[in-house]
Formats: sequence, C-alpha cells, structure tokens
Amino acid sequence: MPKVDEKHFIDRANKIVDAAIRVCKIKPVHSVTLRDVVKESGISQGGMYSYFSSIDEIFAEILNRAYGEFQIGEAANEIFGSDRQLNEIITDIFALIGKLADDMIAKYGRMVYEISDIYTTEPERAMKVMDRIQVTNDTNAVVGKVIALIEAEVASSTITLKLPKEHILLLMGVAIQGIVRTVAFTNSPEIIKAQTGVSDEFTSAQGMMRILAQTVIQNQEDI
Repeated sequence: MPKVDEKHFIDRANKIVDAAIRVCKIKPVHSVTLRDVVKESGISQGGMYSYFSSIDEIFAEILNRAYGEFQIGEAANEIFGSDRQLNEIITDIFALIGKLADDMIAKYGRMVYEISDIYTTEPERAMKVMDRIQVTNDTNAVVGKVIALIEAEVASSTITLKLPKEHILLLMGVAIQGIVRTVAFTNSPEIIKAQTGVSDEFTSAQGMMRILAQTVIQNQEDI
C-alpha cells in the first residue's frame, strides 16, 4: 500500500488533471493556461507548482491518461495471430482503430488531438515534457504491422498491388489521420453526413475505417 503522503500527492495531481480536462472541453486547448486550471481546480497557484510547473506538464498527463485508457495492441495481436485471411485482418484491424478513435473522442472530445497538434507544430514545447509522456498511442505500431503484413504478402508473391506500394501506404496514413480529425473536430454525425453524403453507419470513425479497409483490399489482386 502506498504511504498516505504519496496517496495524497497522487490524488491531488489527479484532481488537477481532472480540472484541466474539464477546461479543455470548453476552451480550445491552445488557449488553456495554468491560471485556468488553478481556477477550475480550486488549488492555489503556489500549490499547483508542487505538482506541475507548466501547462505542458499537465497536457502530458492528459495524454498519459487518455492513451493509457485506450490501447488496442492486445486486441490487435489476437487478430494478427488468428487464422483469418489477409483481407479479413485488414478489415478487422481498421475497424478496431476506428472504434478506438470513437471511444477516445466520446470521452475526451478533440483535446487529445489538439494537444498532439500543438506538439507537432511546436516541437520545442514537446521536448520539454517528452520525459513525462510515459504512455504512447499504439495505433501507429498496429498500422505498422498491417503494412508489414501486406509487404510480406507481396514479397511472397501471394498478392500483387494495382497501385505502387508507396501510394497505397501513403493513402492509408493520410486517410487514417483525416478520418480521426474529421470525427474529432466535426463532432457531429449529421454534419459529416451532410458534407459527404454517406449513410449513418459511415459517419463514425469505425464506419469510415471500414470504407478505407475496402479501398485497401480492392487495391490487391490474387496471384
């Protein structure tokens, strides 16, 4: 059992992160300040510095919490380790990635993606808190396994691709990011439906990922 003082420290730090999440749900993340979190948490600014010295350290903890709650590596490994055919694996993995995005967006809105955008465009800020980000999004690793699987099938002459491999891999990467951002930043199935003309079942990230899976599959030909 942790010491009382350690438990108190963890509880207070979690209270601060909870407050920051509430703020990030009502304000654009790029405009959230440490003062906002101080006000929302009810902890004095001096007390805040006992736990976090900057808003970026709090953002890092939000990423740790979100990515820690939503991991797909274990479920993906079960799919990769099954006796499914390649096309079934691609379909199931892409649906899994889409469900992960839907679940994360349902709980955290777009804040996780806004934080990621900040650290992509301002790498110097990311470097300052890199050591605090202890949990990473495992989606990229799962996509990497899909790519490796397709490459292995091509190398063994099991399948051939209608388009150059580099083109289909670029499509996958760009499309996955675009799907997640569309759902996270639009946050309205009705708007997505109106803009794209798709049916209700394809307005979620999972639904869109199923379309992407079919696009990837249709790029293949059996030999």
